[in-house]
Amino acid sequence: MLLFTASGCYDRDIIDGKEFNHSLPKVENLTCTMRQDTAVLAWNIPTTIPVDIRRPIEVKVQVVENDIYRQILTAPEAESTLKFKTDATKKYRFIVKLFGHIKPQNRVTGESDRIYSEGVIVAQP
Repeated sequence: MLLFTASGCYDRDIIDGKEFNHSLPKVENLTCTMRQDTAVLAWNIPTTIPVDIRRPIEVKVQVVENDIYRQILTAPEAESTLKFKTDATKKYRFIVKLFGHIKPQNRVTGESDRIYSEGVIVAQP
């Protein structure tokens, strides 16, 4: 009899401890209101976006439906709201992050030019 097992490890400290020297602030004043069967998310983008980040940036919204991660929605920087059709039989959470690219002149060879802010979570009321 042959038994095969596999395991994995994910250590966030290793990722967070890497010297990257670039960051994006979190979205501010995140709210979620319901209008019938539609969740309306609203936020403010901080004015403190570093100059080494290429504009425009985007807002990424991860939809969590009944504790299952579903699609990621994208809103341009110029938008401060997003509408999402919901199912009344399900519970929703939304994880909202800023997303941008580091300007080419500020990149370090071998590092990604993509950067996300820390997520802010809001639940369906």
